Amino acid sequence: MSHIGKIFHKLAPERLRLAWDRRSIQRGYGKGIAASRSEKRLNDLAELEGAYRFEMELQQEQEDSFLTSNLLRKARRLRVPIPYVRDTDGNESPLWYEGRQTGSWYLSDGGVRHLRREIRQEIKERHESRTRYVVWLTALTGITGLIAVVQANG
Repeated sequence: MSHIGKIFHKLAPERLRLAWDRRSIQRGYGKGIAASRSEKRLNDLAELEGAYRFEMELQQEQEDSFLTSNLLRKARRLRVPIPYVRDTDGNESPLWYEGRQTGSWYLSDGGVRHLRREIRQEIKERHESRTRYVVWLTALTGITGLIAVVQANG
């Protein structure tokens, strides 16, 4: 990567950097795997495929870490309850999974859906409560305007 490319990579949003990294892994290993497969080098092929799987699992965990941290930040800001990793009996929740490469905990697909649903519900409820004030404010403004017109003409 060129010097300018490295600078741009560092300044880019994390979501974009993760996508670039995934594409870079796929391209890099894809060429080597294709060459080993066409030349029938089975030992090299197995080694490259294993390294590719490892890199992609690590990349997936980085992407899951990014998504999990964003959702947790939104949930905390909105005061939405965050599901526990373990229940009171010590059993793991199906809403979380432990990464094989890093050992950290990330929201599973079900956990992402659950937390997004809770966040959307909270935002919807806050929006509905604000719209009640808008109705009253509009009515009050209309009445005030009517009184001003009546007094001006009277």
